[in-house]
Parts: sequence; structure tokens; C-alpha cells
Amino acid sequence: MAAKLKSILRRIHWSLVLKAAVFALAWLWLPFPLFFLVALYLYFVPPFQSGKLAFPFFVLLVLAYVQPPTPFFAVVFGAALYVIFLIKDLLVIDRRSLYELLVLVLSFLLLRALYVRFDEGAQGVALWYAFLVAAAIVLLLRSLVRASGGMASREEPVALFLSFVLLVQAIIVGLFLPLDFIAQSLLVFLIAFFLVDTVPEHLAGGISRKKILVTAMVLFALLTIVVGSAQWGL
Repeated sequence: MAAKLKSILRRIHWSLVLKAAVFALAWLWLPFPLFFLVALYLYFVPPFQSGKLAFPFFVLLVLAYVQPPTPFFAVVFGAALYVIFLIKDLLVIDRRSLYELLVLVLSFLLLRALYVRFDEGAQGVALWYAFLVAAAIVLLLRSLVRASGGMASREEPVALFLSFVLLVQAIIVGLFLPLDFIAQSLLVFLIAFFLVDTVPEHLAGGISRKKILVTAMVLFALLTIVVGSAQWGL
């Protein structure tokens, strides 16, 4: 047991944990402009591989801007930055799976932020937010495709455009469902999950009909659970 614990501790990159902790504490305690400067320094110094994960990093900063500081989200954002560092610095073997997890977490947080804002009375601009959030998720999806070794192809713009259209429609439908923001976020997130799970493999030419069928069945089951357990405000 002691040897196993030592092995786990050796795999933890404590310098990156410290940077993620500084990021989280700066978000909690500093005004956002000062936090923004601290975050830029933490990410871009040293500049190794900084460009490859710049978009997920700036999505994280947007989320930090719209979310009021709380200890819980400080831990969430710090953990997300730690994952970004692990991928950026090539410190994990299965970077694709970790990147996929990062994209899913950021996508859910974007959807949650949208529906929280809608519940708080921002109905007048909700449709604009729907387009922006869908675009951000699709760009995260594109970055995942490129990080997975996918090359630009004729199919990529079509697949990403169709993903954007599907997400926009799902987000707008979610806006008008009589549900709380968690249920709204989960329902649309299931669609985002399907896209993140299938589009990169499709563009890489490695997806099968069986994979699509199994994924669709799992998501349908989850959708049924979410819809059945949600509190409908009718």
C-alpha cells in the first residue's frame, strides 16, 4: 500500500498543482483584471505548447468571468487548469481522452452558465448567448479533433457546421423548457456529449455504425432518466 501511494504521489506534478492553486486563489481573492494578468502569466510562462490549448484556456477565463467566486468553483476551475497543463506539457500518455474530458467539462459549464443567466432574467439576450455558447462548444470540438491528430479535410467544415446547427437548436429548445437550469443543462449536454464522442472519430475515419448505435442508445437511456426525474414547472 505504501509503495502504491508513493507511486501515485510521484505521478502528481506538484509544480502544476501549485500553479493551479494560485490560479484558483487569485480568482477568489483578486479583482478580475488582476486575476486575468495572473492567469496569463501562469499559462504562458513558459510558452511551451501554449498555442495548442489557448482556446480551452480562454474559455476557462470566460467562465471565471461570468461565475461569481465561490470555493467550489475555485476548485473546479483550478482542476480544469491542472488538466490543461497536463495536456499542454505532454505529461500524460492518453492525452486524447483527457482532452475529451476537458472539452466535456467546459461544455457543461458553458451550458450551465447560459441557463443560470437565463433564469436570472436575461431573456432578452438569451438567443444571442445560445449562438455564442454553441459556437464555443463547436470550437472546443474542433480543437479536440486537431489535438487528436485529425487533419483538416473537406468533411470537417460540414461536420462542425452541422454540429453547430444541432447545438443551437437544442440550446434554444432548452431555454423554453419549464425546467430548472440543471435539468436544462443536462439535457443539452447529452447532445454535446454525443458530438464530442462521435465527430472526432468520424473525421478520423474510425467510427462504426455499431459505435454510433451503442452511443445513441446510451444517450437515449440517460435522456429518459433526466426527463423522467426532472421537476417540470407546468
